[in-house]
Amino acid sequence: MAAVAAVLADSHQVKTSEKANSESGIPLNILGLYPKLYTTKDWLSLGVAAIPAPFRPTPIADTYVVELGIDGPTSPKNMSFHLGLVHPEIGVFTAVNTVHGQYFESWLQSQGIVPNRNNVLAAIAEEKGKLITKLPKSGAAILNADEPYIAKYARKTRATIYTFGSKKSATVQLLETTHSSRGTTFSFSTKDAIGNVNFPQYLLPAHFGMSFAAALCVGLHSNLSLSSACRSLKKNFVLPPGRATLIEGKHNTTILDSSYNSSPEPLIDFLELLKEIPGKRKIALLGDIRELGSASASEHQRVGKIAVATCEVAFLVGPAMHAHVLPLFQKTKKPAFVCSSAIDAAEKLEDYLQPGDTLLVKGSQNTLLLEIAIERLMLHPEQAEAILCRRGKFWDRERRKLQSKVKIFQ
Repeated sequence: MAAVAAVLADSHQVKTSEKANSESGIPLNILGLYPKLYTTKDWLSLGVAAIPAPFRPTPIADTYVVELGIDGPTSPKNMSFHLGLVHPEIGVFTAVNTVHGQYFESWLQSQGIVPNRNNVLAAIAEEKGKLITKLPKSGAAILNADEPYIAKYARKTRATIYTFGSKKSATVQLLETTHSSRGTTFSFSTKDAIGNVNFPQYLLPAHFGMSFAAALCVGLHSNLSLSSACRSLKKNFVLPPGRATLIEGKHNTTILDSSYNSSPEPLIDFLELLKEIPGKRKIALLGDIRELGSASASEHQRVGKIAVATCEVAFLVGPAMHAHVLPLFQKTKKPAFVCSSAIDAAEKLEDYLQPGDTLLVKGSQNTLLLEIAIERLMLHPEQAEAILCRRGKFWDRERRKLQSKVKIFQ
């Protein structure tokens, strides 16, 4: 979403659904309203404020870039419900993975279908694919050409088709991703042009290049050349906190902060990136990947094998990491530490880190709160409000709750 908004920012007046991708968040975002504490009182106040909201002056925008978060196959968590809220002209279908798979498993069982990994992925793709099948003839379908579950939707839409990926046949092909002391550079091509985008402030894994290629397709549909779309992307793209931020750590260490959320494929990409970047020792603080359903064991084992190959040391938070990743480290006799919480992980890491170490932090959102560990390990904790994820009164309260629980058990 941020990449699409960046590409269009110089040629359109753009509004984004920042921090809003749900059945409640999107309507509130359209009205310019935002929950603060998510309490009953807060929701009642929002309900009252929503009545006059459509009549208040709002910033002018001609383009709304919105993320449609699909948490399950039934209303109001599904694509059909979201498409009742917004009617997109352009649909971007980037990935299909097992995140939120547990909610599709129960639905498949109710339909008499065995909820194996392939069936779960197919069900998730079908639900997300409604975005593409419902596009108008005047619209554009932006499809990942590398993903079979997605590529097939080229035959199921009336819209103009653009594709992105590593294949030469893609409308926008991701040619190369390179990392250096000058950040990350992505190279792209179309049938008649080549473009490059460098981000000196970020170290980004390859899957970001796929998101950027998709955004460049949106630019092409909006009559931008590849070179002008690349310029806008470089100029305007700002990575939200907790995605791939480089942070100066205590003891002359470097922290790669991807603590906002986690899913198998992006985690694997970050682990592979960790292997490439400078550092005396490559260390990972990894939290559980949530909502994987019955695929949790196999998916954690899959990422665990990559972690063993790319990290010297792992600090693990959450029962799934303890059950499925820890044994892989023990088998290879590589050190791995069981951590009861982000607070426990921070205490262990503070004693363990040495000058020159690089630490990757990644885990699922909302309950693990791994940003607590980063705040305790960063050289300038006074910058936490500006550069870490999950800021504000609600998340401050959630972190205090976790800290209180830890004190009770100590």
